[in-house]
Amino acid sequence: MTKTAKTYGGALYDLAKEEALCEELLKQLQLIAAVFDENPEYRKLLLEPSIPKEERRKLLDDAWQERVHPYVLNFMKILCDNGTVGQFGDCVEAFRKRYHADEGIMEVRAVCAAQLRPDLQDKLREKLARMTGKKIELTACVDENLIGGIRLELPDRQYDGSVQHHLHEIERLLQGSAV
Repeated sequence: MTKTAKTYGGALYDLAKEEALCEELLKQLQLIAAVFDENPEYRKLLLEPSIPKEERRKLLDDAWQERVHPYVLNFMKILCDNGTVGQFGDCVEAFRKRYHADEGIMEVRAVCAAQLRPDLQDKLREKLARMTGKKIELTACVDENLIGGIRLELPDRQYDGSVQHHLHEIERLLQGSAV
């Protein structure tokens, strides 16, 4: 993440915090980031120097004026004017990190061999919240290379309860005792 993204994302976060709009603006920023990810040509269009700034600003107004808070729209216009729309995703990341830090939210990724049922996700979220004392934002994903079990990826550590990990541990123990 660039210093520019931290500065811009942090400045928008400070404004959102003052106005008690952090959660709302984060959702809107993530929506726009998803649109940019799905349509990279749209981001390129907003960066195109042959298109006058006023025309690019109008494109933003037409697309987002009725859908996002004016702070978010103006933020996008500033990035567009400064030629830094390409860093939008990193700005959102900076905003999100500040929000999560202030709200005591920990991101955890659960990697499983099969789709984790919603009730199990809830139980896992509750258990992790008790363990860490934080609110848990859980992302569950499937890794078809796993035989079974679950691997939890936290910001500062990893818990590997996958079958493959257990098999590797057994193999390591057997090799150690054979010497």
